[in-house]
Amino acid sequence: MRRIMICFKLVLSLCILMPLSGCWDIKDINHRAFPIAMGITKEGEKFKVLLQIPISSEGVQKQAIVKGTGLTILKAVEDIRTNMESSVDLLHIRIIIFDRKLVEEGGMEEPINTFMRIREISSKTLIAICDDNIDSFFLALKKNLEKGINLYDFFEKYAGWTPQISLTRLWHVYRALNSYTQNVAIPMVKSGENTAVTYTGTAVMKRGKIVSKMDPKETLLFNAFHGNSMKGRVEVMEHATIMIVGNTGFHKGELRNHIPYMFSTIRLNVVIQERRGKVSNAIIKKELEKVMANRFDGMLKRFQKQETDVFGLGQYYRNKIPYEELKDWRKKYYPNLEMKLTIHTTIQNEGNLKNIIDK
Repeated sequence: MRRIMICFKLVLSLCILMPLSGCWDIKDINHRAFPIAMGITKEGEKFKVLLQIPISSEGVQKQAIVKGTGLTILKAVEDIRTNMESSVDLLHIRIIIFDRKLVEEGGMEEPINTFMRIREISSKTLIAICDDNIDSFFLALKKNLEKGINLYDFFEKYAGWTPQISLTRLWHVYRALNSYTQNVAIPMVKSGENTAVTYTGTAVMKRGKIVSKMDPKETLLFNAFHGNSMKGRVEVMEHATIMIVGNTGFHKGELRNHIPYMFSTIRLNVVIQERRGKVSNAIIKKELEKVMANRFDGMLKRFQKQETDVFGLGQYYRNKIPYEELKDWRKKYYPNLEMKLTIHTTIQNEGNLKNIIDK
């Protein structure tokens, strides 16, 4: 009887330990590939996926561009995995670039939904649109990477990013595709002549399609409205050149008789870098505020006409409009929205000149 009990305990212990081993599918890190950029386009009915994969060989960092095609995004990735000698791990992808033609034809929704569903790609991954032939873009990208120039640095706040460039992540696009009250703006890039990448503006999206475009100056205001820093931006005006060194914003929405009113205030701290003629600070402040207000007004009217709420103004009315009516925000409420934008400018510094003209 004692021997039977011992055998039973041994079998039970083995049964418990077997599921805990967990190492049967381990893959050595030297046999794993970590793509950092993904390009997506379409050839006929099939998706084409391009992956940029860094490869270390004898202490030298090289780059490989691999391609795969398939009826779905995952089939195209599987095509790459089949032909790769290493295991492909998508978790380290930092930027996904969509071909402009694919986006214009409304083919963005399926890939975005796939990425959110499979959870192999971080929802914080940056999204951009290639305003160029995507094969040529990735080929140029490979050459620049071998020189030490990284595409991701172009969007990195501590490297090459400037306030004129919008930053859009995977979850932003997914939210916009499923929101009644908010659209999304996606940066557009192409291969540069003198630099690795040229920024061509920001695509304004509606249900996964491009309906408008913002130039870099408009994108600056777009970023400021969303609370992003405008620090370092230089604005050239008729009578002066100023640099923005700080900004804050405040927004409040009210609903009166089914008409939405938005009250927004943007405060700018600026430094005068160049003054043309004998103009006072008051004239420069007034000129700057007028330029910014007119620019914002032109953008908003254009977007209202296109029923594209890229500023996300509808978010301020989600608790003021019955839920069943929110789906009508873009058609019923947004075109009638009245915006009151106030811009306050504070001149912090006029340089080292003593002949200051005031006030």
